[in-house]
Amino acid sequence: MIASFLHSFFNLDTRPSVLSRVPSHISILVCVIASIVLVGGISALSQIDFPIIQFIRATPVQVLAQLGQIGNRLGHGSTLVIISLFVFLAGYLWKKNRLKQIGVQTLVAHGISGLITQMIKHSIGRPRPRLAHQDHWQIGPSFQSGLDAFPSGHSSASFAVAAIIARHFPRYAWMLYGGAAFVALSRIIKGSHFPSDACVGAFLGYVIGHILARPIRNWRTSLIESLATGLPFFVTGLGLFWIAVHEPDLDILYDIILGAGILVMAVGYGIRLRTRLSVQNTPKLIQIKLTTSSLLIALGIALCSGSFLITTLATLSGVAWWVVRSHQIHTATESLHDKDLRRPDNLLAKEVLLGLGALTLVGLIHQLRGILPLVS
Repeated sequence: MIASFLHSFFNLDTRPSVLSRVPSHISILVCVIASIVLVGGISALSQIDFPIIQFIRATPVQVLAQLGQIGNRLGHGSTLVIISLFVFLAGYLWKKNRLKQIGVQTLVAHGISGLITQMIKHSIGRPRPRLAHQDHWQIGPSFQSGLDAFPSGHSSASFAVAAIIARHFPRYAWMLYGGAAFVALSRIIKGSHFPSDACVGAFLGYVIGHILARPIRNWRTSLIESLATGLPFFVTGLGLFWIAVHEPDLDILYDIILGAGILVMAVGYGIRLRTRLSVQNTPKLIQIKLTTSSLLIALGIALCSGSFLITTLATLSGVAWWVVRSHQIHTATESLHDKDLRRPDNLLAKEVLLGLGALTLVGLIHQLRGILPLVS
């Protein structure tokens, strides 16, 4: 059921798109929100980039170093190319057109993400952590070795490939994106990139993969859809880093915000539970209510972080997602995920597990705050 919530909120279920041409006012709104969230998020990450790298340098752990090495190899360009060629060859030998299509698409997505990433890298010229000895850096075109940290190429390529495969095998989307996230995190652990490099690279790769996995003639629509569904990924990554290094100054104020977050989550969960158990709602009404429920649960979790920044960015990205998702539902010629809406098997048990999972997540966020004492 947690996977069901993730599919509902992040739209990980990448079945054939039913999104009609996005009206201009929605496109403009999503682009403006995406710009604000990305600028605000990168600015926030830049404040904690260097302290996190300092912490990693000061606390060498053999297990983390090994994990970083594994992630580095998994997201390496040669590994991704081998995966693409292997999938294509399997499709050719078994005469599976889908596998051949995946092989070609992942190879193209990898190439395009690499090209765009390299262009950005050398246009910005950010030094890698091993060359950075202060928490500010100069921006300027450079082709020197080591001045190519932003964004992370491993992260962008991994998420681009994951987005392609998830399009064809939505059931395993959470596993694919989890693997890509592991690659991005490993680049930070290994000391090759700052957190902002990895987060922006992951977002860039997701957008590229999302667009290339769909008909290229609909790239504008796919772009808006990818921005709306990719922003929550970006804010989630930012939120985890931000919470880990910041602890609320006023415990009383934090307790009030935490209570408000739990209340918002409870309202969203109540809407979801009532919708799931009702037999009078139409399929599209069910979808609208579940969409609203997912948004409220996510915003409640953001409030539980106790951070005004994270709550604001999560609200903005949530609005963009909700607008696009609602447009999808209203303009669909047939019901989205209709067969998943009324499955009676263990429905109540699954919803209870979702509620427990959400509360567990809040508890983890509470324990995570200030775990890395880097920012006063």
